[in-house]
Amino acid sequence: MRTSLKLLLALCAVAAVAAAQGPARGEGVAVVSFGWKYEGYAPVEVVRNKKSGMTLSVKRGTDYVFKYRATATIRNDGAQAVKAVEWEYVFAEPEGGKELKRYRFESKQAVGPGATGALSKDVFIRPDENTRHLTRGRQRAVVTRVEYADGSVWKAGGEKP
Repeated sequence: MRTSLKLLLALCAVAAVAAAQGPARGEGVAVVSFGWKYEGYAPVEVVRNKKSGMTLSVKRGTDYVFKYRATATIRNDGAQAVKAVEWEYVFAEPEGGKELKRYRFESKQAVGPGATGALSKDVFIRPDENTRHLTRGRQRAVVTRVEYADGSVWKAGGEKP
C-alpha cells in the first residue's frame, strides 16, 4: 500500500512537470491551406558539353521547363515567433496513399504568435520528366522543421509526416 502511494505521487509529479512545459515545439504551427498552380513555361540556362577526341566544346543555351508554384499558408498557434520553416509538398495516390512525389522547401518567413504567414516556392519540371503525380495524386503540405526567433528548433519525429 505504501509503495503504491509513493508510485502514485511520483507519477503525479512527473505529470505536473510535463504539463508545466506546455505543448511540444512545432505543434503550434499548422498548415491552414495549400495549393499547386501551373504558371506556364520558364526559360532556364543550360550548359552542354561535347567531347570528341581531344577537344571539349562547351555551349550555353536556353531550354524551357514547366513552371509551377507550390504555396502553403501556416498559422502560428504557439507563444514563440517563427523565423524559418521547412516544409514539403506531397503527392500521394488517392487509393492506398502510396507516395508518388515529394518536394522539399525552406522558407525564411517570420510569423509572430497568433499570426499567419504565406509560404511559396517555384518548382521547375523538365518536359521529359514524369508528371503523372500532378494529375493523379492527392496533395498535402507538411511542416517538417520550424526555427524559432530565439534560435530553438523543432523537427518532425522519425516517422514520415
